[in-house]
Amino acid sequence: MTVVASFCMSLDGFVARPDDSVGPLFDWYQGGDVEVPMIGYPIDFHVSPASASYLRDFLESMRGSAFVCGRRVFDYTHGWGGNPPGAGRAFVVTHRPPPSDWSSANLAPFTFVSDVAGAVSQARSAGDGTVGVSGPSIAQQCLRLGLLDEVRIDLVPVFLGEGVRYFAGLDSGLGSLDLVEVVAGDGVTHLRYRVG
Repeated sequence: MTVVASFCMSLDGFVARPDDSVGPLFDWYQGGDVEVPMIGYPIDFHVSPASASYLRDFLESMRGSAFVCGRRVFDYTHGWGGNPPGAGRAFVVTHRPPPSDWSSANLAPFTFVSDVAGAVSQARSAGDGTVGVSGPSIAQQCLRLGLLDEVRIDLVPVFLGEGVRYFAGLDSGLGSLDLVEVVAGDGVTHLRYRVG
């Protein structure tokens, strides 16, 4: 089972602004004519033909899969309204209890776990495909622990100047990445690497 982190990133290495908003990093999701439905979440993307093929393949690999995210991502997205991406189970890494104002039905797909390794282990057991990792801190911890198999970057040609970095504070000793795929879309270049 493959564990994958995938983020939209600016040319200067940021995946979000300081307030966690993504600004122009997601513009390519609505910058084309080809409709691609998000699996498990009620939105449709409209992307270029090249991005559509890449995105469909990735989303299909996530169908029914489990998902690991940090509490910051969970809170920012409001838990996707109880519908995590991929329509599978989601494991939230946190030391805080679940939101008290959430119904048990909305919390049903979410399990709150105190450590990254435990979350990834449970996600591998719960899903039947790729395990998705969301949140740069969670991705960085997975890299340090040797739990991440693949890194995907949707590289957007903008400079944010400041914000949340995808790869902040990583050691050079983590090794190299092997290029698997490059796809040039409109307003984005999709990069896919295997962690060596």
